[in-house]
Amino acid sequence: MIDKLDEINRVLIAAANLGAADDAVPVELVIEQCQTMVIEGRMPNHEDSVLFCERLGFINRTENNLTITASGSAFLDFNPDRSYDLSEEQKKLALRTCYLHGPLRTETHRLLRGFSPAYGEGTFRWSEIDNAPLEAASWLSQHLLQLGLLTGTTGALAVKLEYSKTVAVFLEEGRGWSEEQFQEYLREKQEVGDVAEELVVAFEAARLEALGCVVEAKCVRRISRLRVNAGYDVESYDSTSEDVNYDRFIEVKGARGLNVRFFWSENEMQIARKLGPRYWIYFQGGIDVTKRTAKNKPVSFQNPIQSILDGESFKKTPHGLIVEANLRGEEVVALSHEAAATAQSKDS
Repeated sequence: MIDKLDEINRVLIAAANLGAADDAVPVELVIEQCQTMVIEGRMPNHEDSVLFCERLGFINRTENNLTITASGSAFLDFNPDRSYDLSEEQKKLALRTCYLHGPLRTETHRLLRGFSPAYGEGTFRWSEIDNAPLEAASWLSQHLLQLGLLTGTTGALAVKLEYSKTVAVFLEEGRGWSEEQFQEYLREKQEVGDVAEELVVAFEAARLEALGCVVEAKCVRRISRLRVNAGYDVESYDSTSEDVNYDRFIEVKGARGLNVRFFWSENEMQIARKLGPRYWIYFQGGIDVTKRTAKNKPVSFQNPIQSILDGESFKKTPHGLIVEANLRGEEVVALSHEAAATAQSKDS
C-alpha cells in the first residue's frame, strides 16, 4: 500500500507521457518513467503505486501492459500543470469517489464507525485513550489525513468540521451491498429502469458541467448499486458543493412511452416527505432499450409530495400511487448511456 497519495499523480503522469490514455503501454516502461521522476528525494516502490492506481480504477492492467481509464483521465484533468502534489480538486474527487464511495468504501466505513460523536464540537473524534482500536489499517487514516477529511495525529483523530455532515450521512448509509448482492439485484432489475438510471446520471453530469461544477459532475452516482431500498436511485448536487455532500436525491422512473406514467411506492413517498425539496423524481421516457438511448430529456419533479400529490393534472390511485400526466420531456437528438462514460466514469 502506498504512503503518499501524491504517488498517484506520478504514475498517471508517467503513463500519460507514454501514451497510455490512448493505447496500452508496457508496465515496465511506466515504472522506468516513474524512476526518472525523483521528487522530494523519495523513491517508493512504484509497483505498489501501479497496483494502487489499478485498485482505484484509474488504470486497467493486463499482465504486461496498462491503459489509463476514463476515471484516471478525469482525475488527471484536475491536475492541468501535471504537478506531483494532488490538487484540491483531485483530493475532493478521490475522497468522494474512491473512499466514501467506490473501491475503498468498506474500509473507510469500518474506520469511521470507530469514531465517537463530539456533540459540543459538532464533529466526530477518535483517540487511542478513549476509544477502542480502529478496525482498519493505519494507512487508511493517513490517506484520509492527506485528503483533508481528518485532522490530528496517529493517536488522536477528528473529522474536519466542514466534513462532519458528510461523514454523518456516510455512516447512516451503512456498509452497502457486497458485489455479489448487487449482481443478484441487477439480474432482477427491470432492464428499462437500468437504462433510465444510466441516462439520468449522464443528464445530471451534463447539467452540472454546464453550471461549471466539474468536480460535482464527476461525483454523481447511482445509489441503487448500494441501497435498493433507499427510496431514490441517484445522488447529485444542486450546484457547487464545498463539502461534496450530496444535496439532490433523485428517484428515477423510466418507460418506453413518452408521456409520464409510473408507480410511486410508499417507501419512496416516505423518503420524499423526509427529504422535502431535496428529493426529486426524474421521469425518463422514450427509452430504446436495445440502443440504450432516449428520444427525450427527463421530466423532473422537485419535492413531489407537493408537486405531485397536490397537482390536479395527475391521476392517483390507492395502489401505492400510479402517477399519470400528459407531459413529456423536451425532445433531443439522442441521450445515450455513452454520455455517462464521457461525463463521469464512476457509476457504482
